Amino acid sequence: MIQRRCRYGSALAIRAPKSPCAAQWAEEQPLEAEPGRVFEYSSNTSVILADIAARALTQSEQPEARRKAVVDYLQERLFGPLGMSSMVPEFDAAGTLIGGSLMHATARDWAKFGDFLRLKGRAPGGEQLVPQRWVEAMVSPSPASPHYGFQTWLNRPIPGVPVGEHPLFPDRAPTSLFSLIGHMGQYVLVSPEQRVTLVRLGHSDAAQRPPMLQQAADVLELYPERN
Repeated sequence: MIQRRCRYGSALAIRAPKSPCAAQWAEEQPLEAEPGRVFEYSSNTSVILADIAARALTQSEQPEARRKAVVDYLQERLFGPLGMSSMVPEFDAAGTLIGGSLMHATARDWAKFGDFLRLKGRAPGGEQLVPQRWVEAMVSPSPASPHYGFQTWLNRPIPGVPVGEHPLFPDRAPTSLFSLIGHMGQYVLVSPEQRVTLVRLGHSDAAQRPPMLQQAADVLELYPERN
């Protein structure tokens, strides 16, 4: 178990979900199943990964030092080279990036990030910012579920699950398509075979998403698959 020290009073400590240290709360949750046995999407996992990244960048426990280390790294190694000037990441009170959500940007900048993944970690000028094999691993099916990779949704059928209940649309786009999905219905849809990145921002509840996704599929079908 990863241990994180977060400074807060006992009154906050007993209200764990509202704790200023999201990582500690996430790390203290009991396992529901043995790792690798059952697929269940969990934002807690993303928070823990964000905490690990912050601790790799700085030994400081001070929130501002942790925030600065992460922001500086993202700007130097990713946002700057990709020209993503609108990115605004949010942190909790302990200085941990709120993994899984709350990274704000324009549609154009999200499209730049989608293209970066479509090009397997390369910037538009050709610089390899992330190892190609890592991006390939990100979009490879996990053992527990074929529709999820490394923090990435995949357009692959789920055995025993109707297509209409899939988070994407494997019946209408290549299985190589993958996506980032925001919890309020935001999508960065990336189709390498069609050389297309489609960004949809906005707020859609659960009932609105299936027809909206079909409209996105309509757009993607305008683009032929390429070798």
